[in-house]
This record gives sequence, C-alpha cells and structure tokens, in this order.
Amino acid sequence: MKNNLLQIVILVTLFLVFHIAVPGTPDMLPFSPQFQQAPPFLEVDTTWVDSVMKQLSLEEQIAQMIMVQAYSNMGETHQKEIARLISRYHVGGIAFFQGDPVSQAILTNRYQDASEVPLLVAIDGENGLGMRLDSTIRYPSQMALGAITDNALIYQLGGDMARQMKRLGVHMNLAPVADVNNNPANPVINTRSFGEDPDQVAAKVVALMRGMQDGGLLVAAKHFPGHGDTGADSHHALPVVPYGRERLDSLELYPFREAILSGLTGIMVAHLQVPALDARENRPATVSDRMVTGVLKDELGFRGLVITDALNMKGLSKYFEPGEREVEAVIAGNDILLMPSDVGKAITEIKRAVRRGEISVERINESCRKILLAKQWTGLNLPVSVEMASLTEDLNHPDYKANHRELIAHTLTLARDRDSILPLSHLEDMKLATVTISRKGMEHVGATSDLYLTGDHFTLPSRAARQEQERLIEKLKGYNTIIVNIWNTSSYASRRYGITDETVRFVEALHPLIRDNPQARLVLNVAGTPYALARFVNLDHVGAMILSFDDDPLYQEYTLQAIFGGRGFSGKLPVSGGEVVSAGDGIDTGPPVRLGYSSPLDAGLHPDTLVLMDTIIEEAIREKAMPGCQLLVARHGEVVWHRAYGHHTYQGKRPVELTDLYDLASITKITATLPSLMRLRDQGRFHEDSLMGSFPTVPDSSNKAGLRVGDILSHQSGLVPWIPFYYITLEPLDASQQLVSHNRSAQYPLKIGPSDWANRNVKYVDGVYDRAYSPDYPIQVAENLYLQTDYRDSLYRMLYDSELHDPEYHYSDLGYYMFQQVIEAETDTMLYPYAWYNFYAPMGAETMGFLPLNRFPAERIVPTENDIFFRRQLLRGHVHDMGAAMLGGISGHAGLFGNANDLAKMMQMYLNGGSYGGERFVDAATLETYTSCWDCENENRRGLGFDRPVTEEPDAGPACDDASASSFGHSGFTGCLTWADPENGLL
Repeated sequence: MKNNLLQIVILVTLFLVFHIAVPGTPDMLPFSPQFQQAPPFLEVDTTWVDSVMKQLSLEEQIAQMIMVQAYSNMGETHQKEIARLISRYHVGGIAFFQGDPVSQAILTNRYQDASEVPLLVAIDGENGLGMRLDSTIRYPSQMALGAITDNALIYQLGGDMARQMKRLGVHMNLAPVADVNNNPANPVINTRSFGEDPDQVAAKVVALMRGMQDGGLLVAAKHFPGHGDTGADSHHALPVVPYGRERLDSLELYPFREAILSGLTGIMVAHLQVPALDARENRPATVSDRMVTGVLKDELGFRGLVITDALNMKGLSKYFEPGEREVEAVIAGNDILLMPSDVGKAITEIKRAVRRGEISVERINESCRKILLAKQWTGLNLPVSVEMASLTEDLNHPDYKANHRELIAHTLTLARDRDSILPLSHLEDMKLATVTISRKGMEHVGATSDLYLTGDHFTLPSRAARQEQERLIEKLKGYNTIIVNIWNTSSYASRRYGITDETVRFVEALHPLIRDNPQARLVLNVAGTPYALARFVNLDHVGAMILSFDDDPLYQEYTLQAIFGGRGFSGKLPVSGGEVVSAGDGIDTGPPVRLGYSSPLDAGLHPDTLVLMDTIIEEAIREKAMPGCQLLVARHGEVVWHRAYGHHTYQGKRPVELTDLYDLASITKITATLPSLMRLRDQGRFHEDSLMGSFPTVPDSSNKAGLRVGDILSHQSGLVPWIPFYYITLEPLDASQQLVSHNRSAQYPLKIGPSDWANRNVKYVDGVYDRAYSPDYPIQVAENLYLQTDYRDSLYRMLYDSELHDPEYHYSDLGYYMFQQVIEAETDTMLYPYAWYNFYAPMGAETMGFLPLNRFPAERIVPTENDIFFRRQLLRGHVHDMGAAMLGGISGHAGLFGNANDLAKMMQMYLNGGSYGGERFVDAATLETYTSCWDCENENRRGLGFDRPVTEEPDAGPACDDASASSFGHSGFTGCLTWADPENGLL
C-alpha cells in the first residue's frame, strides 16, 4: 500500500514538473535548469565550423568577435570605411542602423562579397525594421505590446520580424528588451519594456524570442542584468542598480532566466553597476566577470552568445579606454564586442592580453567557435546574397500589414469605465462632440467617428490659453457625449509625459459640465504611456478612460471604432499610472457589436480580388451605364472596401463622396417596411399567414382582402406588378384623342397611353398640380410641383380596385403600399418616424430616411434621372418612383434615401440575426423565417420580402453562382443593390 502511494506521488510530481508553464507562452518548459533548452545553434553539424576554425589565425578569431556599426544613409565615405574594416581586420559582423532597405541590401551584398568569412549581420530592431529603416513596418512599442493579453500574437510578431529580417540579409535582432520597467522616471528603457510585472515581461520576452528564433533569427535579449529600475541613461552615464540579490532574482533577472530556460540564443549585457553582484567601483556589468561569467554563465547556465552593449557608450567609455574596454569585456566572458570605437586597437590589445596570459587562446577559440556555429545555424555556411527584386514589396507584404493591424487592435486598453458607458449606446439620444488636443491643435478624428454617428469636432492646442479653453467649454454645453483625445504625448517623466498644465486644467474644467447634465458622458483617450495618467488628479467626472499608446492614425481610428463598438477593447495596462490606474487594469468589452473598418486581409479576403471590382465599375462609368456610385464590402462585421467612384451626373462636375445619399428605391421594402413588419410580428400584431382582410385598412369589398400576407411578401399573390398612377394626372396635348383605360374599373380612367409616353406629347390635367404648397396642394411630388390633396385617396382606391392575375410568381410593388397602411394603423405612427425611431436612429444610420431634402443639402444627394416626361426636371432629393412621389415621397415600396455605410448597418443587423450595437431589433427566429425560401416547391426563389439566389440554374437570378443558398438581399430600380451571405459572413 505504501509503495502504491509512493508511486502515485512520484507520478503526480512528474506530471506537474513536465506541465507547469509560464502563462501565455507557447509550449513553455518548466522552471528548472534540469529542463533547460540549449540554444539551437549549438546543435548544428560542425563540419563547416571546424574547417573555418582551422583557417583562422588568432587575430582573425579575435576579429570574428568584433561587430561594427554601419549605416546605409551616410554616403560613400562611410561605406568605404566599413569596407576597409572588413578587408583590413576581417571583422565578424555588422550592426546596421538608420537608412533604407534597398540601400542596406546593396551594402550587405557588397560587404559580404568583401569578407572571406560570411558576416553576421545584425540590426537593433526592437520594433522591427521600421525602428531603423524607412519604407518598412514599425511595430508597436514593447510597452504597447505589453498590453496584449494573447501572447500568441507576440509569437506571431516574432515570426514576422524573422522573415522580414532574413529577407533583408539580417541574421540577428538585438532584441527583445527583457528589462522590467518599474521606474516611471527611467529615461532610457521606459516604453521599450513590456511592463512592470516580471511574470508578464518574462512571458512576452519568451513568446517574442521564440517567434524570432523559430524563424531562424538570432536574438539578443537585453539589457542584462536588468535596466528597468534606473534613473540614468547608460548612453551618457553609468546607472546603478542598488538592490540586493533577493530582489534581483525575483525581478530584474527573472525574465532573462525564463528566456534562458527556453533556449535563448543571445543576451546583451548592459553598462550597469550592480553592487550586489560586483562591488567593485565603476565596474559595469559589461566588463564584470562576476556578472557575465559568474552569474550569467555559471549560475543561470547560459550557453548562447553574450553580446556587449555598444562599447562607445559613456556608461563604459568614461571609465575604460579603447582597447582596454574590449580586453576587459573578453575577460568578463563576452563573445561579441559591439561597436568598439577603434577596431584596430581593440584587436591589438586583445592579442597582447593573450600573449600576457590574461586571456587564454581557448577563451578566444570558444567565442569564435560559438559565433561560427551561430552563423552556420542562420545559413551563412552557404552562398549568401540578398535578392534585390521586389525587396520593399516583400518586406511590406500584405500579410505582415494585416498582422500589424491586429497587434494594434489588441493593444487598445480601456483602463476604466465607471458606468459601463463603452461601447457607446443609445445613439438616438446622443449629441456628440470630439475634442482633440495636440501641440498645433489642428488634428481631429471626425472621419472615423462620423461613420458611426455624425458629430461636431473641435481642436485645441495643448498650450491653449484659459480664454480659448473657456470659449470651447461654452460650446460643449450643448453636447451630452464628449470624447477628448490627447495627442503628441511623451514617454519621458522629465517632459511631464507631454501633458501640459493647460491640458490638465482643461480636462478638469469639464467637471461642472458633466456634473450638471445627468445624461452627459465624458470619454478620455490618451494616446501615450500609462504613466501619463499620473498627470491628472481629479478624474471623477471621466466616465471612460482609454490608453491608445500612439497618435498614429491607425491607432486612433481603431480607438474610435472601439469606443463605438466596432471592435473590442481587450488590453491590460502593462504599468501603473500613478494613483489613477494600476498595472493589470483593463476592461474586456467582448466582441464587436457594430461594424468595424479595416482591410480585406483582416477579413480573409485578398485585395487583388476586390480590385477587380474597380475594373468593372470603371468600365461601367466609361460606357455610361452610370455616372458614379458607392461600393461597400464587409465580411465578418469588418468593412474592408468602402469607396466612392465617378460623379453625380455625366457632366462630371461633382465627384461622388462616401457621405452622399442615393435614392434606394425598392430597397425601401426590406429596410423600412419589412423590419417594421417583423417587429410587429415579434409583438404578436402581424403574421405572414394572416389574410389582408384581417387588417382594418383593407376594404372588405376589395379583392385584396382574401390575399395571404406571405404570398404578397413573396410576390405570388396575383397582384399586378405596378399601376402607373401618375397617368391620371396627365392628358394628351390633343384633347380630342380617345381616353385609354388600364383599370378594370372605369371609375378612374387613365387619360394617356404608352404611345403618349413614348412621344412625350402630354400635359398636366388642369387643376391637378400647383407650383407652390397650400392646404389644397399639400403633396410635394418634385421641386415646385405639388399635388392636389384628394389624389392620395384616389391612388389607394385604384390600388384596391385593381385586377388580380393568377397566383404565381410576379414581382409587384402594390403589396407594400398596403403594408405601409397596416404599419401605420397598427402602430398609430407614420411609417417614417416609426422606422426612424425604431431602427435608423438607434443604429446611427443617420442618412437613412425619407424626404432627404428636409435634413441634407441638395449637393449631398445624387440625382436619379432627368425626368423630361412626368416631373420635367432633374430629380435630386425627390423620390424617383412616381407612385411614391404622389404619396409625398413616403411609401412602403420606395422613397428611402441613404448611403452605403448606413445601409450596411441595417444589413449587418440582419446578418447578426437581428441585433446591432448591443440592441435586438428583430427576433432571430423571425429573421430566419423571412430570409428563407417561402415557397421553393413552386419555383419561387423569394423569401418573405427578401430576394434570394437562384440555386438550381447557373448564371440566373440576382446573385452569382458562388452565393450561398442562405444569402439574401434586394435591388432597386435606381441601380442600387444590397446582398448578404450569412454562410460566408459577406455583405
């Protein structure tokens, strides 16, 4: 029994040992030297290394330890000097700094050709190539990355960095920064650190390191033994880390230890004085055998490359002369001597130290061999040349950009949300203002926020005088939602993080405005470091506080989207912000609830495919199928293509803008009438199986009373397609011409026929229209054209008296005239206000609505037709459909205007199963019923109101063959079309 228990304990212990991992890192090994992974380059075949070692003299072996700095933007004199160092001293490596990728690649090939042993090329790319080179991607700072909760994204970033750098001929990245920045006043590390929590820093260091190394890139975690809690910059002085060994083990050394256990390939040693590890005065870690050999190699078991920090920095050069520094660094245990100020003197002095017995030949052999092993692991044992063709394009591959955008989206941190106001809700009650504070006070974010809700946008200089602030605050009293964006910040405490006293005063001066309005909401968005929040003392009036880290446009676009629910906040603060917020704070708002705006690859679509749409549209404009249009494509709730093309008219005077409105024609059916009917169905006041006669608006005597609602919605009730109601208001110019009737009842004879329309030889019937509004002529049909009041009733009488065809599929508008009356009777509200208050306003679909000239200038409304027959004018802002026009522009079948962006909100609501913006508009089961095929057995593809694809016949119906059977949408006579495919998440 005792033996069995002992076996169980041993098994459980072994299980725990092999499965304990640092949270968030991929496949982490347990924290124990017993399970330490060796740096992968130590495991390569040594044949090439052995052969090179035999050929190198002692001086050449020493030279392999030298890595010089190079620039690709400093001209021919500098380039010749680097080439001289290579040919004269046979240095082993180059660390590139500023320049551009093409120039660097050319120089890399030139320098490699000049070197007998392939050069190890490094770059100090903590944030990727973009930290040093133009025309490349600069990734978020490590502190911004520290806010990301999913370390798989950090690992993916490491892989992308590796592929980019390897493509450029770079073999080592002098990163990641493994310092724990727990000192807000740190002048040199600061935002270069992942944060102040050693566990989180360690997890992210390992994730980024593994991503790079799995991509075949050497790394150098820095700055050993830990530069995060210092008040001096080692570029200019020698910082002191005054803490005891227990503190160092639990904080400064911890991320390095975890990375070593995971097979770290390189560590950079800092110019730091750490008395607890080496009490000698002015003895930086870089030249301390007690720290490099004693702690790093012997205690922590590090077997990878040890790299000095730049040997020309004041933290070292102040105490050691050229040549002396390099000797001391080799004695300490460093393998790579980074950027010596005098290469020749460094090699000479090291060689003399060997002769004096201060450095053994074996010590040089050890470092040289290790460097050659690393070179072979990166592929330098084979012919090397950077391919120049498509270099910049490859470094900026769309996949890298998509991953970059994903990183930014996951950095955004909602540090505090006092009343759970984000994402913003109740848009229908909101009056929005944004204030952007920056050095020049010129920038604003209106373009993004207006996609969700049109607001007013103000700017304020960061040093605005009190009077200027007071004038703005007076203006802001008319708003109940205010977003304050603070840009142009700094990461340095010495600069007060770029937050001026004037900015602090302005934010605090908003307190009375928020206090005095119970509905008011204030959102503070700081585009900077969390430390900047310490500048604020009184933030009780701030409802939500956001850290967006950077005022780069993409960060700010995504932040505004997240404020409105177009994407989620998920970040956690990597450091504390004074007394205001603490490390680890951050609210996860969950998945998006409104449309987001991004790029095709982010939604799994290839941009090259979507560009084909441009070709089609350009041809259509060229062939005058249309003068212009708007096009929007969304997938999985992300708008990935939102463009305007062409002009309002063929005269080409006014380009189409994304904010312009179009006459949506029959799309009105599914975006005004249908959602209203579905809502009534959800309330038990309407049903597709009902007969029209069950509604009081339908006369019992009409042949429409016996029609089933579902048959009308699916266009198989026998209703005629349309009635040219406006014919009754026109007559031939030749009064003797015989009347023509198109009505089964001669009670409403039509005075003209098709031939008159074709010849356009007609005039208005006397007394039917007037040029101005009056109680007798209240119905505006077009500009300066008003219809007599009793013609509305005449129209409906004609409709209810019209004949019926056989009950088979025939598209008809007439049912929607009737449904408008049903909705208005059941809700005791006119169709337009009902749709506005129940759908458009809550969604922020502000351009959606009837009678657009009542709310928008004519210049924003695209004309539909130069009507030379009926209304005899260019139709701009007045409904194109004649029947809807005779009802004053509001009808159940036509009359709705809007732009593509707001139409997409309605359609995304349908794709979401009836919800949008966190609010449910239609029951999901109802929507499923209405978008499904109603009577497929009788070869009717239609749903209830919605059009659907033809699936049994190729190249037929309104959608392409690739559209899924569950897709739905509608078209409009004016040329508009909308289509949604739930199976593919496509809109």
